[in-house]
Amino acid sequence: REKNSYIKWCVDQGHTVFVISWVNPDERHVDKLFDSYLLEGTLAALDAIEQQTGEKSVNAAGYCLGGTLLATTLAYLAAKKQSSRISAATFFTTMTDFSDPGELGVFIDEGQISSLEKKMFERGYLEGSEMAGTFNMLRANDLI
Repeated sequence: REKNSYIKWCVDQGHTVFVISWVNPDERHVDKLFDSYLLEGTLAALDAIEQQTGEKSVNAAGYCLGGTLLATTLAYLAAKKQSSRISAATFFTTMTDFSDPGELGVFIDEGQISSLEKKMFERGYLEGSEMAGTFNMLRANDLI
């Protein structure tokens, strides 16, 4: 919605905004790994931005798992001595330490993880409805 849009606010402040989003996976994406999102997503977007605008460095924001991908991208760029490609990074609701899942840990156990891994191995991807179910459980109003 326009009245509470972070993107609109950024544009109103004079920033040129580019947005990337997850593809809805299906059987065509069975061979895609997290690395694929890094190489074909974030890094490809940085290349496209430079091609379109001439800018060699961007300010980036990542939300949820997109933030995890952004943190991974920062580490990758640092290892490649290209960290100047991202001037600043902002993270919204991003996990970078998966050893403690926080509130999500209430809803998952080893059996559920094994079941999801089995389904993902058989299909090659996680159904959006399965992911949505987990996030719906995290909504505070539903927990009261």
